[in-house]
Amino acid sequence: MKMPDTRDLRAIGIDFGGTSVKIGALSDILTDGGAEPIVLETAAYGSVDDLIGAIAGSVTDISRRHQKMIAVGCGVPGLVDFERGYVHTLTNVPGWDGIALREILEQETGLPVIVDNDANCMAYAEWRHGAALGCSNVVALTLGTGIGGGLIIDGKLYRGASFAAGEIGQMSIDYQGRTGPYGLPGILEGYMGNRQISELAAARLHDRPEPSGGWTPRAVAELAVQGDPVACHIWAEVADWLGSLLASTAWLLNPDAFVIGGGVANAADLLFKPLEEKIRGSVSSVISDGLRILPAHFGDEAGIVGSAAQAIDTVLAGAHQEPGN
Repeated sequence: MKMPDTRDLRAIGIDFGGTSVKIGALSDILTDGGAEPIVLETAAYGSVDDLIGAIAGSVTDISRRHQKMIAVGCGVPGLVDFERGYVHTLTNVPGWDGIALREILEQETGLPVIVDNDANCMAYAEWRHGAALGCSNVVALTLGTGIGGGLIIDGKLYRGASFAAGEIGQMSIDYQGRTGPYGLPGILEGYMGNRQISELAAARLHDRPEPSGGWTPRAVAELAVQGDPVACHIWAEVADWLGSLLASTAWLLNPDAFVIGGGVANAADLLFKPLEEKIRGSVSSVISDGLRILPAHFGDEAGIVGSAAQAIDTVLAGAHQEPGN
């Protein structure tokens, strides 16, 4: 299927985070001078129903400013039944268990709604409008508090049999490592989430003055840029862990590109240069010659862009055809 013209951006995206919900028009995010997203602090609402009501009200407000909105997308940090728009549970958000979010939002807004995992939305944003524009096979990762992933295969978002595909953070890099939350030892997320990097740095940099705010990944990166050998070694180790897993993924999926975003990815060359060396040194040139390792184009806007882009593509493709066909 021919993808819709990117100038036809009549959709609203909802990015559901652990502490806030951001809601914006796709056209505002992708054009200079567009309105800033509406931000709702989740702690300000006493119940799930109250928060959903506020989200629906914000969608209505944005629709009034834009003509002929045709769809709403919502990205959430948890397990989702994409076909039903049903949220099984949200990570770090109490009370959001077994919520028929699509049905409720469609009733409240009068617009078609899609609901998907937030890492899938990030992958979709980078494929449709970001760093991986023009690629057909993409592995996208978000490196932050946790590690999420999304897969574009043959020009379509791949969700898996139960819509849980792409969870790269739950893949193992050490079969004898520490046990993850689902029983698998050595999962990547157990080594290089924000907290894990901070703990590693605090242990190894205990003889350095601790920066204000503690040894965050950003603080470790700043020290490494100054040439501190211990900080540089921490980032080399992080790149080695991630590179081992992505090299294995490259053998499995043979992607056009890895797209990497999230706070940890802000380490830039400290992460990307050794990461690229690790991956290219671990796979055949048949795979590596055309492979790109790219920083994500979108930051905090990825959830809005990806969910809204999915929504408009789904509506324009029709009920019986998957976006990207």
